[in-house]
Amino acid sequence: MVTLVLAVFLIVGATFLAGYAVLDAIFGKTPIQRRLTVLRRFRVRTVTEEVPLLRRLVVSAGQQLEAVPLLVRLAARDEDVLDRLGGQIKPTEWLAIRFATMIGTSVLLLFLLPWAVAILIGLILGYLITGFYLSFRISRRERQFGDELPGALNLMTSSLRAGFTLHQAVEAAVRDDGGPVAVELRRALAETRIGGSFEDAIERVGERMHSTEVVWLVMALRLQREVGGSLVDVMQTTSDTMRERAYIKRHVRSLSGEGRISAWVLTCMPPLTALAIQLTQPGYLRPLFTEPFGLLLLAVALIGMGLGGLWLRQVVKVEV
Repeated sequence: MVTLVLAVFLIVGATFLAGYAVLDAIFGKTPIQRRLTVLRRFRVRTVTEEVPLLRRLVVSAGQQLEAVPLLVRLAARDEDVLDRLGGQIKPTEWLAIRFATMIGTSVLLLFLLPWAVAILIGLILGYLITGFYLSFRISRRERQFGDELPGALNLMTSSLRAGFTLHQAVEAAVRDDGGPVAVELRRALAETRIGGSFEDAIERVGERMHSTEVVWLVMALRLQREVGGSLVDVMQTTSDTMRERAYIKRHVRSLSGEGRISAWVLTCMPPLTALAIQLTQPGYLRPLFTEPFGLLLLAVALIGMGLGGLWLRQVVKVEV
């Protein structure tokens, strides 16, 4: 009986849907429905950016870590460093990334080394990898900040010539930009709106981005306010100086490119060679991790690589 009722229900539903489809194909929509369909084509559509899956996982992991006070205090140690990234990631989220990298590195090394050595080296190596990656992201953002700053000052100078105030010129220069200069200047404007001094806010930007050019800009603005003179001329001179300095930095960086590549090759060659030997002859390097003399040689090699990497970094680093 139940099966018969279910079959009748499905037949009636299918008949209704088929009849509706036939009537809609023959008679179409009503005039009001057709008018609404046309109007929907011209409405303002809000584009919602889909959050990547990896980003959602990181956010979820960070929220889970926020429930543990000890991990929150541990994550807060990197808050000042992460602040130099413009607030792109929370400390707990970064701690989750660090834990995942350490665990993933240990799991990968389990296929190559004994489990005790793999876990120890994997945890240390994962921690160092995340630290190097964070330093790389910060240095790249600071370099991009220095490259974009002269262009932003040019836009501000043009706005000042048009009769804008300094705050209006800064807002006009960073309104539609998403680079590090725009992010930091918007942050400075937000600090100014809650009662702070604009020069102090810009000075904090320079300290956060380790930018000597911003420190010069703050000095020029303060001198102009105290002594007087044309703000446009001060901004134009500062912009020209920054542009020439950025050109010299790029020129020096291109000239030192060969030395930097050599430093990377020499630093990466020993671990990559050891990895190739381990993959081709799995038991050849085992005495390095099992014998006391092998562990001593491994420690000496790691210390030598660290000292050599620091020396090469100082050799290829040129201050302008």
